[in-house]
Amino acid sequence: MSVDYYRSDGNRATAEEAQRLLLDVRGRLLAQDVIRVGGVVVVVSTWFTVIDLGLAANGRPLLWQTIVSDTTMHADIGQYTTREKAVRGHAQAVSMITSRLRGLVARAAMDEARS
Repeated sequence: MSVDYYRSDGNRATAEEAQRLLLDVRGRLLAQDVIRVGGVVVVVSTWFTVIDLGLAANGRPLLWQTIVSDTTMHADIGQYTTREKAVRGHAQAVSMITSRLRGLVARAAMDEARS
């Protein structure tokens, strides 16, 4: 099975172009946020993947991916067909993760105060 390569504009890339893109790690990083809440540190990163992660419902290739990681895990929490959708998805992920972490830290503090 052959692999299809893409440029960030969604057009197909040659194998040579794909190799250059894959090696340009900083160039493929769209956004990265470090979230610190209490003693918890989580990193949210959104990347251009160069290869199709699978087809979206509209048949377009999924070329952007948001990943959340801490010291113990990495989780894919979003895949997108365009750079614009990836920008929005990244912002939504940062907001969601920040809110959830604040809630968890607040609950842990209340539980500790009750003990």
